[in-house]
Amino acid sequence: MEKLFRLYNQNRRAVWVAILAIVFAIVLVNTLNGIYRDAKKQDNSIEKNTEENEVSYKNQSESLVSGGYVSESHQNQFGKLIDNFLTYCKNHEPEKAYGLLSQDCKNVLYPNEKIFEEQYYKGKFTGEKKYSFQSWTSKDAYIYLVKIFNNMLATGMGSSENYIQDYISIVRENDTYKLNVNGFVGKVQRNAQKSKNGLTIKVNYSEIYMDYEIANIIVKNDTEKTVLLDSGKYTDTTYVMDANSNKFEAMLYENSESDLKIGPGEEKEIKIKFSNPYREKMNAEKYVFSDIYMDADKVYYGNNNEEIVVEL
Repeated sequence: MEKLFRLYNQNRRAVWVAILAIVFAIVLVNTLNGIYRDAKKQDNSIEKNTEENEVSYKNQSESLVSGGYVSESHQNQFGKLIDNFLTYCKNHEPEKAYGLLSQDCKNVLYPNEKIFEEQYYKGKFTGEKKYSFQSWTSKDAYIYLVKIFNNMLATGMGSSENYIQDYISIVRENDTYKLNVNGFVGKVQRNAQKSKNGLTIKVNYSEIYMDYEIANIIVKNDTEKTVLLDSGKYTDTTYVMDANSNKFEAMLYENSESDLKIGPGEEKEIKIKFSNPYREKMNAEKYVFSDIYMDADKVYYGNNNEEIVVEL
C-alpha cells in the first residue's frame, strides 16, 4: 500500500491528467451521442412531416368519374390550391380568392373582383361555412367536385345533406396553376370556318362548362339579301356533333331572331349555347347549320334553306 501511495505521490500530476482526460472523453462521447440522437429525431420528424404532407390530399385525389387518381406529382399542389381558394372564401377574403382565378375565368365570368364578390362569393359563402372537395375527373382535365355546407356548430342550422355544389377546374397558366370556378371548364380555340354561296361561318372559340358549351360564331354575309341563320321551325337543325356522331342541339331559344339575322354585307358575332355537357373524350368534330335561309324574307315561303358544316 505504501508503494502505491509513494507511486501516486511521485506521479500525482500524470494520474490526474489521465483521469481528467478519461472524464473529458466520456463527456465528449455522451455529448456527441446526444447531438446525434437529437439530429436523428429531427430528421425523422422532418421525414415524417414530409410524408404526411405528401399524402395529405391523397383521399381527395381519387377521381369519382374516371377512376384512378390525380398524379402523385400534382396531388398536393392541386389540393392546396383549392384548399386556399375555399379557405379565403370561407374566411371572407374574396379579394385573395379572386387572385387564384385563371385569366380566362376572369375574362369570361368575373372581369373584376367586385363582380366575383357579388356573383360568386356572396351566393355561396354568406355566413359560416364548411366545405369538402373530391377529384371528379383527372384524365382530359383536372376537375374537382366541391360541396359547401353550413357550419352547423356555428349556426345551429343546416344539414350535411344540404349543400351548395360547384365544380372547380385546374388549368396551367404560364408557369403556374390557376382555377376555373362555377362549372367553367375552360376556353377552347376552334378557328374553323366554311364558306358557301356568299356566306361564311367561323367557329372562333368555345367556352366549355360542365353542363353546356357556348360557341363564339362569326358570320359574314357577302350576299345582297338578309340571311337568317336558323328559321326556328325545328329544334335539331343547328347542332354540334362529336366523334361518335352524337348530336347536341343549339339552345336557340336563348337568342332573339335579330341575333340570327345577318344583313347584306354585314359581319356579325353571335354566341350560341349548345346542350353538350362536359364529358371525357368528348371531342367536337363539326358544327352543323342545316336550316339557313339565304333570304330571310322568304323563310315562311317554301324550303329555300341551305346547310353549312364547319368541320374542326
